[in-house]
Amino acid sequence: MNIFDATQKFYNVAGVHPTTDPDNPRSQFAVDRYEDHLRKVIKPGMRALDLGCNAGRFAFAMEDMGAIATGIDFAEIPLRHAKKVADKRKSRCQFNIGDITALPYKANSFDLALLPHNIIYLSYQTLESLSVQLKRILSDNGIFVLTMHDELVKRAGEETLPRRYDVQTGLIEGSSTIPEKGTYVSLWYFWTVAFAKYIIEKHLPLAGVEQIEENRYVLIFRNNKPENGNL
Repeated sequence: MNIFDATQKFYNVAGVHPTTDPDNPRSQFAVDRYEDHLRKVIKPGMRALDLGCNAGRFAFAMEDMGAIATGIDFAEIPLRHAKKVADKRKSRCQFNIGDITALPYKANSFDLALLPHNIIYLSYQTLESLSVQLKRILSDNGIFVLTMHDELVKRAGEETLPRRYDVQTGLIEGSSTIPEKGTYVSLWYFWTVAFAKYIIEKHLPLAGVEQIEENRYVLIFRNNKPENGNL
């Protein structure tokens, strides 16, 4: 099973947990961590894309900040819940089923894209492909916001890591247990802030990095398109 299939299966089986349900106060902590940073870059009417939106926590939060928000995810169950919440709130948020390795959006569709802690599911090649896509679908001077842990800090001294880590791909294998539903393969990639910057900066210039907790970072990139408009 590849990481796409394993992750999609996990999130569909997991469904919507109280900590990911935008209708549950227990999910607010995730937005609270980054609210001040998002408010600095979100302007009224800005078209914002939540990459790997799950049940829509950040999409709804960005709408509350004045954005016209869209979420995309490959797990149908959380997306179905997001749409129900949108109907209940009479929200303008749109939610699309899709894969961030092949975003179904036209050029200049968004002014901001947010990837909230989903980088661990992206291979190094996939992040570079995403960066190329964002250069196309973001407007001139559009913003890419990435939030992440640094795995070098997070997993320093973890005794089992060498046995689970593929040195050629950066892939780490483990397992996650969903109460009353079983244990599932859990795959992710080893990412550091420095390496994420290196890959994305090939296509989108870095505007800033901020450490907001001991091991929690916000990276902001801006899309400077060529003057002739060719990508």
